Amino acid sequence: GGPLSFLKGLRHAFVKTLGLSDENAVFPEEAPVFVAYGCSLFAAESGDAYTMPDLFFKLENARASAAIVTSEPLFESQAQYDSFIERHKKFDLKYEDIHTYKGNAYLGIDAGSTTTKLVLISEDGGLLYSHYSSNKGQPLDRIVSQLKEIYKEKNPDITIKGSAVTGYGEDLIKAGLSVDFGIVETVAHFKAASYFCPDVDFIIDIGGQDIKCFKIKNGAIDSIMLNEACSSGCGSFIQTFAMALGYDISEFSQLGLFAAHPVDLGSRCTVFMNSSVKQAQKDGATVEDISAGLSSSIIKNAVYKVIRAKSIDELGKNIVVQGGTFLNDAVLRSFEKELGRNVIRPAISGLMGAFGCALYAREMNIEKSKLVDLSTLEDFSYSSKTVN
Repeated sequence: GGPLSFLKGLRHAFVKTLGLSDENAVFPEEAPVFVAYGCSLFAAESGDAYTMPDLFFKLENARASAAIVTSEPLFESQAQYDSFIERHKKFDLKYEDIHTYKGNAYLGIDAGSTTTKLVLISEDGGLLYSHYSSNKGQPLDRIVSQLKEIYKEKNPDITIKGSAVTGYGEDLIKAGLSVDFGIVETVAHFKAASYFCPDVDFIIDIGGQDIKCFKIKNGAIDSIMLNEACSSGCGSFIQTFAMALGYDISEFSQLGLFAAHPVDLGSRCTVFMNSSVKQAQKDGATVEDISAGLSSSIIKNAVYKVIRAKSIDELGKNIVVQGGTFLNDAVLRSFEKELGRNVIRPAISGLMGAFGCALYAREMNIEKSKLVDLSTLEDFSYSSKTVN
């Protein structure tokens, strides 16, 4: 196999752990392709002969195995999908022009585990600027770059009167850029959800590495549920499979929308799910069916492994979904089908943490922001080191 062929450290540990001598530890050059090599030997013994056209015909006319467990399509028609899109378009922010707007503005930053989000809103909540991208392991660099862009693009008559940050990088960003406030993610997401649905009683946020679920009671967060060690129901999970199959995440997600026979992959961790996908491919499932099946598996993991709902009624009637993963229409549709009801997905679903921060900064109504200005950013630099 590949690991013992290419990973010298693993090979050394294998030999050392089993106490093998050079004679007893055999690592053939063909080891990475031994399974294919064995198949060739078996074929040679079978005595069957095929021409290349015969083989191509067999491949092109192969049929999926009856062993594949499938579920209903996410969308039956284009018209049904169009109606779905129109319904969710209702939950959007008013857009303001950053070049012509005059007055106070408020900055919100969500320094997430894998992505960085920024929003700048007007006094009445209009969206002046937004940014969503992978942080590539350097969240501070990404935010500095976007802050410079905001300062250069904004009308000189715009005053950033307050700023707030949340997420994994909260303390780092607050200290490095003199952001006015740092708030916990639950507060940021609740504020954002309440803006779109004042009567919200359940919020689910699926991010790159985690799932957060909040039950709301009497206008306050009553309980919180988080995934523990496994990220099988998160955005990075489906992105990993998309890349493994040679697709961009957005393209891969679109493939599953009209899949005729979505594969029922259940809700497993990444390692076991990988085996399920490989088995489905072996049985003849299409990439479209696998894409739709993975979207459904994310939802099943969230509902039955994280929320651990005994009944869908436990989730409440007014449900707001958030996080970049829900920008995937296949995931959103899977959630609505699993619940048997419509939910609210704001158009800025992936920016809700940052939007909640901006709303918080506006609520605090401080006299003057401490946020670093453009001249300071131009000379901004930092160094990092490892300490014990």
